[in-house]
Amino acid sequence: MEREFDDTEALSRVSRFVRDALLARVAAVRAGDGAMLSERVGAHAMEFDDVRFAVTSVEDAGSGREVLDVSVGAPARAHDGARADVETLCARAGAVSVLEVPKAGYDVTLRVDVDVIAGMEKEETRMEVIRRVASVRSAAYGARLRAHVRALGATGGAEGALDWYVRRPGETMFIKPQRDQLTVVFPMRFEDARDAVIASQFLMHFAEVRRTQKELSTAPAVTYHKTPPLELNDAPAETLNPQSVNGGYVSFVLFKRHGAPERLESTVWNILTFHAFVSYHIKYSKAHWHSRMRRRVESWLSMLQRAKKVDPNGKKMTTASGRTFVRPT
Repeated sequence: MEREFDDTEALSRVSRFVRDALLARVAAVRAGDGAMLSERVGAHAMEFDDVRFAVTSVEDAGSGREVLDVSVGAPARAHDGARADVETLCARAGAVSVLEVPKAGYDVTLRVDVDVIAGMEKEETRMEVIRRVASVRSAAYGARLRAHVRALGATGGAEGALDWYVRRPGETMFIKPQRDQLTVVFPMRFEDARDAVIASQFLMHFAEVRRTQKELSTAPAVTYHKTPPLELNDAPAETLNPQSVNGGYVSFVLFKRHGAPERLESTVWNILTFHAFVSYHIKYSKAHWHSRMRRRVESWLSMLQRAKKVDPNGKKMTTASGRTFVRPT
């Protein structure tokens, strides 16, 4: 069985917002909570990479029962060609269908029959359906990369033309099929120049870690470049724009083992969210450094307070235990 990301991870493949919304509605149906079921659902949230989610109640035209629509949208249309993967996800989940026309402002909308899910006897089956619905983001926006990785796992790799798509405005991911491998290149752009400096140091160390730790020998090979790597020689100038790349270039080299069915989804998700992973660690590092600096300043201030000279002309005071001290005048 493919590995599911734990919900406590920073960049979970399972959207906690969607999962909790479905769990609450399913629990209300199973408990017969009329008060809660009488309230319409209309929840919206935004996750990392500016991906938007919406969970809304609608009346199914066929059955007349209430169902939930789960919609997901992103700033860039990175979902092109993803319908087959989303439909596969829904077919494996059951009680879920894909709307031909998504909700306005969103890229993909799933219609979830909560009554069918609530009627499932086994809790494991219900949770599996909910997890799959909450993973619609990975199915929708990882379609193009998934197709390349799946082909790599099936054929072992073959020379092909450079492929790319814009994940977010200003963030492009390049995919270069090659013999025996697949190379994915990220130009790293940061709005804050200070973040770019931190990222450059982090990425150089990130590329070196695999060489020093034996347990990472099966992980994809990683290289860091200050200038565009050779794989981007065929990239159009408007997609590359090297002047705006202030964090360098990171290349991942995937092999056939990374496209195996049991590793496919993990490989796609880890590569797809790499830029967000770097941004998360930069923010975490800055917060950690600020906390350390505040503690250090507080320590210095405490030392300076204790180092104050005692005024010999001050008033002599006595405590209740009989100890004496001099209070400066």
